[in-house]
Amino acid sequence: MAEPGKVETSVETNQFAAISIGNDEANRLRLDIRPDFEIDLSSGWRGDLSLRLESAHAMVGLGSLQTYDEASHPLELGDSTRIEIDQATLSWRKRSTRVTLGKQTLAWGVLDGLQVTDRFDAVRRREAVFIDQRPDRMSRWGARAQFKHAGTRWDIAGVLDGTADQFAIPGDTYAVRAPRYRAGLPAAASLPDLHVKLSDEPTLGVKASRRFGANDASFLIIHGPDTEPVFRASTTGVALEYDSRTLVGATWQRSSGPRVWRLEAASISDQPVNLQSATPTTDDRQRWLVGLGVDWDLPDGLFANAQLGVDHITGPDLVRPSTDVVATLKLQKTLSNDTLRLGAELLASLNEGDGTFRPSISWRATDKVRLDAGLDLVWGEADGIFGQYAETDRVWIKTTFSLS
Repeated sequence: MAEPGKVETSVETNQFAAISIGNDEANRLRLDIRPDFEIDLSSGWRGDLSLRLESAHAMVGLGSLQTYDEASHPLELGDSTRIEIDQATLSWRKRSTRVTLGKQTLAWGVLDGLQVTDRFDAVRRREAVFIDQRPDRMSRWGARAQFKHAGTRWDIAGVLDGTADQFAIPGDTYAVRAPRYRAGLPAAASLPDLHVKLSDEPTLGVKASRRFGANDASFLIIHGPDTEPVFRASTTGVALEYDSRTLVGATWQRSSGPRVWRLEAASISDQPVNLQSATPTTDDRQRWLVGLGVDWDLPDGLFANAQLGVDHITGPDLVRPSTDVVATLKLQKTLSNDTLRLGAELLASLNEGDGTFRPSISWRATDKVRLDAGLDLVWGEADGIFGQYAETDRVWIKTTFSLS
């Protein structure tokens, strides 16, 4: 047990550099420094503070600031450096009960990166899918209570912070180009003046989980502003607005020897969407999301993760296909007493035929130093989820230092 009043600190530093394969130009240079402070207080109370200092140059910046609520806005140190609060919480815990107040994130899905029920938090999309951990959740100010009653685990959360998904700035390497993310405008068309109008409605969620032998199941409801915008015509050009929607979902996972099976399903009866039109037009439609995945520990240090996700929106005239089918496959093999790891990830849109292949190698030089290198190879048409970045193939290297 930690000594009351003692502050524990740690720092992780990431240096990342990427070079475009086609033109030998740098398309990402970034330095991330993330200090973390933890303090145990008396009577079950605990404080946590995590910061991120980011500095970026070349063609990949730090993303738009327009989607941040004023309460969560990063501190800017010039044009290329920011300090942001990742976590600032005061929590109380007793037995199976935990109450957390402050800036935080929560994960309610069981799949790896596919967002089916995991739609409470806003997400960073400034580099599309070319990051290690997905989704990259953005913390928001709110409150959360977790407790157990009559064999059921309850998780109740609410936030008043209107921060929405963050995207790359137009003109940056990973700025969205596909019509589905631009109210139907083709990739070559210039976007009109955009005005972000964040919602002031709260986001509320309740999740109930229960274990049945080797099975773990949950049911959840999320109500609040969608973190993905719709485009609407306004007197000043085009407004990005965040309408409320209600998600009802369920998750299931089961351990079976070396395998873990995972399933998620969600229904949104009032999903705000853009429609094909000369001016931005919106409607509320029924949306269904389903995802199935398996984790498999294979012999000789080999690990596999395979997933299939289906996203369907009803009705005609959408700016995107009515049904998206995305498959993912990740393979990892550890060598040399876990100091060396070989990896490969394949992401593909089966309905559009585009995708990305990401081989990598990681070497844990010491307990505090890790070196990673890899390739990001992309194919497809400009209107696809992945194909919109088909000209961004790159080779990259990352150095991570951890201090505690």
